[in-house]
Amino acid sequence: MMKFSKIAASVAFLSVGVSAGALHAQTAEVLHWWTSGSEQAALGEIRKAFEAKGGTWVDTPIAGGGNARAAAVNRMLGGDPAAVFQFSIGQQLRELADQGLLANVGDVATAENWDEKLPPLIVKAAKYDGNYIAAPINIHGENWMFYNTAVLEEAGIEVPKTWDDFIAAAEKLKAAGVTPIGLGGQPWQERIMFNSVLLGVAGREFYAELYSTLDDDLLKSDTMRKVFETFAALKPFVDEASPGRNWNEATNMVAKGEAAFQFMGDWAKGEIIAAGIEPGTTVGCAFAPAIDTAYIMTVDAFAFSAMDGEHATPAQTLMAQVMLEPDVQIAFNKKKGSIPARLDVPADSFDVCAQTAIKTLQDKKTHLVSTGLFGVPSAVSGAIDDTISNFWNSADMSPEEGQAQFQQAISYAK
Repeated sequence: MMKFSKIAASVAFLSVGVSAGALHAQTAEVLHWWTSGSEQAALGEIRKAFEAKGGTWVDTPIAGGGNARAAAVNRMLGGDPAAVFQFSIGQQLRELADQGLLANVGDVATAENWDEKLPPLIVKAAKYDGNYIAAPINIHGENWMFYNTAVLEEAGIEVPKTWDDFIAAAEKLKAAGVTPIGLGGQPWQERIMFNSVLLGVAGREFYAELYSTLDDDLLKSDTMRKVFETFAALKPFVDEASPGRNWNEATNMVAKGEAAFQFMGDWAKGEIIAAGIEPGTTVGCAFAPAIDTAYIMTVDAFAFSAMDGEHATPAQTLMAQVMLEPDVQIAFNKKKGSIPARLDVPADSFDVCAQTAIKTLQDKKTHLVSTGLFGVPSAVSGAIDDTISNFWNSADMSPEEGQAQFQQAISYAK
């Protein structure tokens, strides 16, 4: 078990605030993967608040989540850690805690009562040995369907509520010369669309049980076969230029009317806002077709390297505090396209899509976890992405074969 680093500042010190003078020149290198325009704008809100309280921010952007996570780990193992680094909460972060590489922010969390202000699934995932090892900054939902309202109106198509309705609409759009689905052809993007189909066809109870148990009977079930059949039916509705495309390029296709739909997390709203579009207008938003309402959550979070023996730096303490301040939560998430990690932040100033998400999460039965390094072990997460991508990009693999490979890969990885 890891012996946690203790935050140097006391709870009493936090409760009266931190003076800018006391923290002048306190430096925190922040390693992250937010390189798009909307991501940079959102991160700037945290930086502004941090620097306003006397912190010094050293920015280290690394394109690509996988690349940034690898860089953070390699630097810790090499003895040159970034003080603050973006990471996915879940098993992989706990593995770093096992090795004694992380500082916990338990004093900050206790002072600010994070346990009561964050959703239970996030509280559980962000803790190790009873203490927080990361500061969750937001909640993203992955099972969104964005659409170009003018394209649908011109084609006489209503926003589909079932996958059968979606397929019928996509056939009509394709016949009219419109690309039905703007898809970035990368494994994680293909997995997001697959999980939306899984939720939509099988329902939230099946989804939750499947990914919490990884049960072979569920993986081999007729329900799972129907999921693969439906997913396969979407292949003809993606353009030939999809492979390798970035997610924000697919979002721009929808914004420009070059594609009708995109299945993507609500970070896509950040690009929509950056293009001068109010979400819910030119680009509409709805949950992907589903038999019941649920929200597949993923969380952006920052963790803290053990820097000075067993003590985290005051700059790290300040960073954790700043990230969950209500004003920062609002400003950051409006630009990021996500919703606050804190459930007690007022929703009235957010766009209609975000308000729908916030209202949905009031019902804990809607809370589902993403499989992208959050809800399942990292080895299983990788197996899911790989097998879904292989199936999606195979011209001759049947749904039955895809299902069998999915089951086998998860069984080997778990």
